[in-house]
Amino acid sequence: MNPRSRTNPVCVICGVDKNVEHNHAGGRNHLAWFTVPFCERHHQQFHRQLEGVGIDLRYTPNKLKRLVTAALALTIALWMVLQALAEAVSLLPEEKA
Repeated sequence: MNPRSRTNPVCVICGVDKNVEHNHAGGRNHLAWFTVPFCERHHQQFHRQLEGVGIDLRYTPNKLKRLVTAALALTIALWMVLQALAEAVSLLPEEKA
């Protein structure tokens, strides 16, 4: 099956296609057009990570602060994706030099 023809989103972290929603990774109050498909488990993990580092996605009238907050939240989402990729790569057989 062509991945582009898939109608159901899959979690960008684990690939499951159940209970997947497009999460506003930059915050719907800050960067509403950018979404990332996360399953329920990884959506909760994303918000725990944000909370853990003090990123508050609530609306603020300060445009610059919204942009910085969105960038920080996107960095957490990217970190999660890269962690999942690193774990997948670690399962591959070692290449000979």
